[in-house]
Amino acid sequence: MFKTGNPVTGKDFIDRKKHLPLFKTYIEQNQSFMIKAPRRFGKTSIVKHLLENKDEYEFIYIDVKRVSSLKSLANKIIDSAYKISSIDNFLYKAKNSMFDLIKSIQNIKLDDIAEVTIKISQENNIDEVEYFLHSLDVVNSIAIKKNINIKLAFDEFQDILKIASPDILDKSRSVMQHHNNVTYIFLGSIESIMTKIFEHKTSAFFHFATIVELPPLDIDELYDYAQKVFQIKSIKIDGLKEVLEYLKGHPDYSLQLLQKLYFNALANETTILNKEDVYNTLVDVITNNKAYIEELISKSKQKKHNLDVLYSIANNTKSNLDSKTLYNVHSSLEDMGLIKRVSVGKYKINDIFLEIYLLQKDDNLILNYTNKT
Repeated sequence: MFKTGNPVTGKDFIDRKKHLPLFKTYIEQNQSFMIKAPRRFGKTSIVKHLLENKDEYEFIYIDVKRVSSLKSLANKIIDSAYKISSIDNFLYKAKNSMFDLIKSIQNIKLDDIAEVTIKISQENNIDEVEYFLHSLDVVNSIAIKKNINIKLAFDEFQDILKIASPDILDKSRSVMQHHNNVTYIFLGSIESIMTKIFEHKTSAFFHFATIVELPPLDIDELYDYAQKVFQIKSIKIDGLKEVLEYLKGHPDYSLQLLQKLYFNALANETTILNKEDVYNTLVDVITNNKAYIEELISKSKQKKHNLDVLYSIANNTKSNLDSKTLYNVHSSLEDMGLIKRVSVGKYKINDIFLEIYLLQKDDNLILNYTNKT
């Protein structure tokens, strides 16, 4: 119940009733789309819930954040694509079991594209860009041979700019736009960079994919779901709706709280949790995330003035920096995924727990939580 820490699928997935039908329509109609939202907002869970282990779809999921080079990214795509044609570990076999591999590709009539893959992958001085573009062609070629549409999802897509020069975007678009048998799905947690890639008129991916900004969980929907789960164990919680509203529908933090409330009630063999129990559990959850928040704060310190500006945003105070410097700092914090522009000159902290820590006057955790008893 209330699974946290990993992408959630199946019966543990909490329906986003307002959004799933739209995503499902995009997938069924082979419409490429992009989802942007802060970290821990459930982007991966949504895509995996819709596509993973579904007989009606062929699905490739690639986490760009977990690769160290364009070559390793291409390797993951290639192996995943050939697996759809029942060839496991294609690149390993190309290096160690060529005879068996040739028999396999002849049986599935992929000789032409597979031979190119083998040739490029074994070059000593491999052109990583060409190899990556070839990997995309492999996916489309296999989809054509099988007369299907393959769904190819790139998680944390903005991180491709960490392993390749910016012109990789133009080159990727020039190849992807000809792939009628591939639906591309792009996920990203650095909203400012995803916006630059997909929404600016001069960007390579402008008008390539439908843009979706994933909002927080619907609090009423989440509350109803939680109530049903607690009622199975006859657990009553005072002030549950208020604390979920306080968390503003943040998917991960809300589920951490609900999970801890649920486990505490079972462990203590109690069926009643009052407002003080809820408050103390909230403090525990915030404290348990302290290492992650400290990581965000440490990240912000990489550039001068960043932390000071974060404090001013959290505490709604005016910064003493000149306008040009302040603009640059805001841009830096946006590109780190720490803040979001909500209107001209107005920004908000993306992570509610980071905001809480920035609001503290000392080491004691004092929450502005009106429902504390």
